[in-house]
Amino acid sequence: MRLWSRGLGRTELKMDCRYYKVNYDPQTENVYIIGTITDPVNWEFRVTLQPDDIPGMMKLFFHTCVIKLLLKNFYKYIVYWLDRRKFAEAAGYNLEEKVDAAYRLMMSQGRNHEGVTGSNGGRKRFRAISEGTNYSNAGLK
Repeated sequence: MRLWSRGLGRTELKMDCRYYKVNYDPQTENVYIIGTITDPVNWEFRVTLQPDDIPGMMKLFFHTCVIKLLLKNFYKYIVYWLDRRKFAEAAGYNLEEKVDAAYRLMMSQGRNHEGVTGSNGGRKRFRAISEGTNYSNAGLK
């Protein structure tokens, strides 16, 4: 899957859902998709699907062209399913903890986007997180 947005400029992120994990939180009924985008960057991400998102998701997934794509390529899912442990190992068994730690750190800094547009220290902190560096070992406080 490829992802582009105006904020990325000319960069197009390549995403491979086979390496992502899905978790369910029964208290909030949210579903979390977590993973790492590795091409052309190394960014952890977390997508939160809420119950209110279901109508829009169904609209997307039940579109005729998506159903055709699914039916035409269903055999690829079977190949993946038979070899799924390889993808789990490649994603890393600590992926969930790594993404959650990065998420908590970024959200605790407030919503001023310091890591992108703030001081040089902010850019270093953002770079350390996006490259998967342990914040406490990055020499940044």
